[in-house]
Amino acid sequence: MRRNATPSSKGSGAGRGSRLRLTVLFAIVAAFLLIPVAQAAASTMTFNISGTGSGKVTDWLGEEKNGAGSPPLECSYVSPGPATGVCTNEMFVSFEGKGESGLQAYPAPGSEFAGWTIEEGSDQAEVCNNKEFQEFFLNNFGYASCTVEATEEGTGNAKASVTFTKSTQFPLTVARTGEGTITSKPGGIICGSECNAEFNEGSTVTLTASPASGYAFSAWAGCTEHVGLTCKVTMDKAKTVKATFVATPSLTVEKAGSGQGKVGATGISCDENCSTATSAIKTGTSVTVKVTPAKGSEAAVFEGGTGSASGCSGASCTFTISENSSVVVKFDPKPTKTLTVNLTGPAAYKGKVSGKGTVKGLTASAINCGAGCTTQTESFFEGDTVTLTAVAGTGYTFAGWSGSEAGTCEGTTSPCTISTSANKTLSAEFK
Repeated sequence: MRRNATPSSKGSGAGRGSRLRLTVLFAIVAAFLLIPVAQAAASTMTFNISGTGSGKVTDWLGEEKNGAGSPPLECSYVSPGPATGVCTNEMFVSFEGKGESGLQAYPAPGSEFAGWTIEEGSDQAEVCNNKEFQEFFLNNFGYASCTVEATEEGTGNAKASVTFTKSTQFPLTVARTGEGTITSKPGGIICGSECNAEFNEGSTVTLTASPASGYAFSAWAGCTEHVGLTCKVTMDKAKTVKATFVATPSLTVEKAGSGQGKVGATGISCDENCSTATSAIKTGTSVTVKVTPAKGSEAAVFEGGTGSASGCSGASCTFTISENSSVVVKFDPKPTKTLTVNLTGPAAYKGKVSGKGTVKGLTASAINCGAGCTTQTESFFEGDTVTLTAVAGTGYTFAGWSGSEAGTCEGTTSPCTISTSANKTLSAEFK
């Protein structure tokens, strides 16, 4: 009996082992079969928009996310509704059992984002319910952001909603004088003589002025703050801003004569190398044309003008510009006189006379006669004073000066001075 029992016991154990191995095998196969099922699972995202305002909601998906809207959510809403567009879609659920949809709420002009509500699924509370975070996105990107997640542990679905409210708005009116364009940011204003648009309460509107050709921007009025061509307006009530453009006629300055000098005026700086210059000047500006003769030139003379500068003559030129104008400035060279120095006497070739004027002009040069030179003539500005020095060679002496109107150049005085008030000749004798 015991010998018969042994085979029976072995047979029974073999059967149980086979069944256990089959169970494990089926479990492994089933596990592999379940993987693509989990990967292919999907949940439903249902979305609703409400409120007194208008706007739209879309979904996005970063590369690192596992869930995606299919088709992409794009639900628009115009108060009082109902919502239009695709307000229900499927989110792919990954092997980890998660499906996510990144939501973006865009309030329409005149409306404001009021908040998210997650009715089914879970959200990133620190993002969706964070007021400062939402304001940052709205101010910088124009939308509010929230990520909603559906999991297989629940229904596998998600349900969310957003509320848009109508903004309190105030009108902004822009009045323009002169020729130019005014635009606003946020948009709404792009105008000529007068225009207006409504902007949200508490918002800041930046206006920018662009002068037309032949005009310049002059002034703002009614701004909260302004710098140059820009004006900022805080919309805490109805506002009116005035922008003034003024015509900019041109002023042309031209030089004449053989002298040299500088000419300056509003927007004009014409130096010795410049012969003509033009500048646009705002109408109503008082203009004074200033002249500075160069060394060697006489004081400039205004030889008349055109337009607003028609009264310029003689030594002055001041006017208020209201039309295209021009003026001619004449520079004449200073008159010169000659000074001739002769070296005389038996030791003339051994002497030397040198000197220079106190005001050396563009054409004046110094006297430097010696080492074989016995006569030299140079031009000096009329009324100049020339200082002369006589030096005899070694073993020789300077015997003295002679000549008409010699100034202090008398006797053996050296150095001495002589005026060039007229053409003069002076002799220096060496023995």
